[in-house]
Amino acid sequence: MPYYIAYDPETLEIKHWYEYERVLDQDDTWVHVEILPPLHYECVDIIRGEDGTPQVVRNDEKWQEKTQHEMKFIRIKRNELLQKSDISQLDDIKTTMSEEKRAEWVNYRSLLRDFPSTVTDPFNPIWPTPPTP
Repeated sequence: MPYYIAYDPETLEIKHWYEYERVLDQDDTWVHVEILPPLHYECVDIIRGEDGTPQVVRNDEKWQEKTQHEMKFIRIKRNELLQKSDISQLDDIKTTMSEEKRAEWVNYRSLLRDFPSTVTDPFNPIWPTPPTP
């Protein structure tokens, strides 16, 4: 679902942000703008461009802070998924699996271990899919 910001066209102050299917019908004087990836609605500012028109720009300080925060949670989830898949590495479980299934689990766990270094959008990570039982 898309995210929007609402800002005051005079001061360029962001007044509100929200998630919705479309721009809300508003009875205010704010300007409502959809924020598209890779931007994040909490990491933008509104500035006046050289021609005087308002522009949405990324706030690098907020972006760095938010990215670090999201990466922390990605690592936590990654560790939980690795822990859940530990059972696939037990000898008595591996002996009941085909060679192909064992290779799928090895590949999945490798993708999980490498995941934090391969994430391109920490706000919308695409997680590896675990093998079917």
